[in-house]
Amino acid sequence: MAIFPAPQRAERFIPEIWSAGIFYALRGELVVASGLVCNHDYEGQIQDAGDKVRIPTVLDPTVEDYDPIAGFTGDPQDIIGGETSFEIEESKAFRFKVDDIAKVQSLIGGQYMSEGMTRAARRLAEAADAYVAGKILAASVAYKKVDLLLDAAPDVMWQQLVDVRVALDKTNTPATGRYMIVSPELYGNLLMNPRFIDASQSGSTEPLRNGLVGRALGFDVVVANTLPAKTHAIAGHKIATSYADQIVKTEAYRPERWFADAIRGLHVYGARVMRGEHLAVLQTA
Repeated sequence: MAIFPAPQRAERFIPEIWSAGIFYALRGELVVASGLVCNHDYEGQIQDAGDKVRIPTVLDPTVEDYDPIAGFTGDPQDIIGGETSFEIEESKAFRFKVDDIAKVQSLIGGQYMSEGMTRAARRLAEAADAYVAGKILAASVAYKKVDLLLDAAPDVMWQQLVDVRVALDKTNTPATGRYMIVSPELYGNLLMNPRFIDASQSGSTEPLRNGLVGRALGFDVVVANTLPAKTHAIAGHKIATSYADQIVKTEAYRPERWFADAIRGLHVYGARVMRGEHLAVLQTA
């Protein structure tokens, strides 16, 4: 590999391309912090770690009687009830060597992705998923916790999933867009349940598959290996949780110990549960 002087390396490195490439790969790896589970409506406000994301609090309008002759009485309700916020409190850095910065960045956005970028995105996603899962668990236990018998008979286990659905129904959680994140252990048990793998009973027209494994009882079901200990399912709707993240820094540098180029960057993020009544968890004792 040719050795480039520092000015030349700096000229051929384009931070925006690398930030976008890492961010795109990261989004493809997220599960708990993905757009299925969290809303990402406020991430454009992030510039660096420590920033605060400010969210207006919207109240439900009051439904009132209406007289078609007299019309309305009084003024319309103001549904903006102030604002809440959360801090971008997590910072995770990454760094890896590349043989040719110019070659890799010319192909970012196509089908080619350097191994370093792919692996960095996967590790960043795992950290973000574990962080968001902890936030959701802390909030959801205060509202709805269903005790899970992980080794229960298939009918009993199915009833436990039904209990989660009923709990969300009671808080008027929107039916469209519900998710259930399950641990590998729970997923393995469910795969032995005919009602779970039967596409006609799971609400899907296709057999369940890896990744987003299908639908069951009105939930989009996904598998994650980043749930907290003894937590085997988190269910809810993305209106409950706000998540914001950004790749705020990327730069090229020359490692002192190698004749090679290297990339390093910083991923910052934060999350907050805004409406915990739209969450539920399944936990073992």
